[in-house]
Amino acid sequence: MADDMKASGQETASPRSHAERTSRTRRAILTAAASEFVAHGLEGANIEAIAASAGVNKALIYRHFSRKEVLFRHVLEDAYRTMRDAEEELHMPDDPVAALDRLTAFTFDYYTENPGFLTLVGIENLHGGENIRDSDPEAVHAGNIARMVAGILERGVKAGLFRQGLDPVELWLSISGLCWATVSTVHTIRFNFGRDLLDRQERAARLSHIQEMIRRYALRPDHL
Repeated sequence: MADDMKASGQETASPRSHAERTSRTRRAILTAAASEFVAHGLEGANIEAIAASAGVNKALIYRHFSRKEVLFRHVLEDAYRTMRDAEEELHMPDDPVAALDRLTAFTFDYYTENPGFLTLVGIENLHGGENIRDSDPEAVHAGNIARMVAGILERGVKAGLFRQGLDPVELWLSISGLCWATVSTVHTIRFNFGRDLLDRQERAARLSHIQEMIRRYALRPDHL
């Protein structure tokens, strides 16, 4: 009886254990692939190197991802989902101006601390967006950021602080673009202007400048 119960328990646990192993394997592959794509691009990335880094064989990678481009798409989806989820976890101040500053600071810091994300998105744009085209935007929580910015703008308008009719997507593109251009060109900025934007003081000054630009765009003239 006891042996039967033990065997039954093992059979019950087996599917879950298999699913957990599969999930761990996919995660290991995606992590290794992200590093390889960031370092060598889509064309230069080597599946054998990814397999070695993930501790699996090449055949197992192709069992999970039919070709290199599919693997890259999953890596990019994962990168987008990770950022969108991090944004959702932000504790935003009730004050809409402070919330706008908080979102801008988070974006600037996220790009600075995760340059691989910028590289992956840049690779995809160099390829005309052909890989992410087949993805489901909702699966990577793409709409979260527009809804967040819309909520901040709505609170600001109700408080009489922000201009009416601002497009949340346009505002987000301005936040992202200003932060992105700064972080992605730190080395050539150093060459051209002798400024090290990775230096703590320079970085803080640049963030403050970006925040002021965003505030001035959103605020009503009588609140500048």
